[in-house]
Amino acid sequence: MRLFFAAALAAAILPASAQAAITIDITQVGTSVVLAGTGSFDLTGLKLYGTGYAGGATINPASGAVSVGTSNNFSIYTGVTGPVLGYRQSVQTASSSTGDRFGVTQYLGGIFLPANYQSGAALSGTSTYLNTTIANLGLTAGTYVFRSANDSLTLTIGAVSAVPEPATWAMMLLGFGGVGVAMRRRSKTRVAVKFA
Repeated sequence: MRLFFAAALAAAILPASAQAAITIDITQVGTSVVLAGTGSFDLTGLKLYGTGYAGGATINPASGAVSVGTSNNFSIYTGVTGPVLGYRQSVQTASSSTGDRFGVTQYLGGIFLPANYQSGAALSGTSTYLNTTIANLGLTAGTYVFRSANDSLTLTIGAVSAVPEPATWAMMLLGFGGVGVAMRRRSKTRVAVKFA
């Protein structure tokens, strides 16, 4: 009990981590690929590479580049390291997008953020690629982390859908049935012992 109170006191007294973070989840939804990103980013220690205007969110796995959000002015800050995501060399542009424009590019070692972004401000954006698959976009399923000195951006590619496939339901029902049969058989084989 004392240990619990000590842990609670330490959690209340110690400062929370200053690290914000951006996450972008890339999932297959039917015949489309959907990107959903949220979070914020600490720009401390990063250097402004340049600004520009982008016509839409894009994916270019060979340069480790993924972005979400609508067409707008953006800035690239360098000082971020991370992996190459896949093999495809051509840039794929989203069919539709909403929200803030942000993302990452391993090739430049940078992060895309809206122009005039204030460090730590909340970000939220989505992008949809119609009639394609994660594999056709040249992406490899997994979790990829891009880091700066004070923050990170995590891409999760191929996240599991919340609704199981019909075959998954069938296997679960067979498994539950098998467990039930085994439990029933086990209860019938028990021997009653009487004490005098």
